[in-house]
Amino acid sequence: MKNAITIGAIAAISGSAFAGVLTELASTSFENGFVGDQYVDTGDASMDHGLVNNAGQSWVNFVNDGVEVGFSAYYRNTRGDVGLTDGDFVGFTNFTGEVGSFTDGVQGYEMQDADGLMGLQFDTIGSTSYQNITMDVFIQETGWESDDSIRIWAVVDGGLEIDLLNTIGSDIDDLVIEGSWLDLTADLSGMTEATLFVELDSNSGSESIYIDNIVWNGAIPTPGAASLLAFGGLVASRRRRA
Repeated sequence: MKNAITIGAIAAISGSAFAGVLTELASTSFENGFVGDQYVDTGDASMDHGLVNNAGQSWVNFVNDGVEVGFSAYYRNTRGDVGLTDGDFVGFTNFTGEVGSFTDGVQGYEMQDADGLMGLQFDTIGSTSYQNITMDVFIQETGWESDDSIRIWAVVDGGLEIDLLNTIGSDIDDLVIEGSWLDLTADLSGMTEATLFVELDSNSGSESIYIDNIVWNGAIPTPGAASLLAFGGLVASRRRRA
C-alpha cells in the first residue's frame, strides 16, 4: 500500500487552460543495474568523496543507458565515523524483506547505515513542458534518532531548491512516514531543467530507505486544451479591439 505525500502545490491539469496529457520525459526503476554482494567503500571515511562501483558488489552508480536515467553516489563525513568502509547494504537491490515488493519491477535502490551521509545526484533532465517529478520511497520503521535525516529535492532553474521530502530538524519517528511506500511529488511547472538529489544521514543498519519508480513528467496539450487556448486568445483579441 502507498501513501501520497505532496510537497508544494500540484497543478490540476484538468482545471488549467494549459491542460494536457502527462508524458514521461525520463525515468528509472533501477531495473538495469547490477545486484551483488554487500558494498564496501574503499575511500577515506574522514574525507568527503564520490563513491565508485566495485567488482562483484551492488552498483551504487549508474550510467544512463538510454532507458534509465543515470546517477552518481557520494559520501559526506558528517559524523567522524567509519562511513561505508565497514560494508553496508546500499545500492541496487532486489531484497524485499522490508518493503514486501517494489512498486515498479523487481529491483530498487537502498541506502542505509552510512555512518555519515550518503547521497545520490541524478542526471539533469531538461524540458520545455515540465509538470513534475514523482517517485516512491519506503522508510524502514525503526528507532530513528533526532540527528538522522532524509532529504529529497530537485535543484531547478537558477538554483532554486524544491523539496519532495525534508526531515531535517524533525524526528523521523514523529512524522508518520515509516513502514509503507510513499508517493512523493514536486511541482516543476514552468521549469526547464531539474537535477534530483536524495540524501540519507544515519548510523544504524536498521535505518534504511528504499527508492523506486522515479519519473520526470512533462505535458502535451490535449486538443481540447489547445482549442481553449485559441479561444482564450480570440476573446482577448476581441476585448482589446472593443
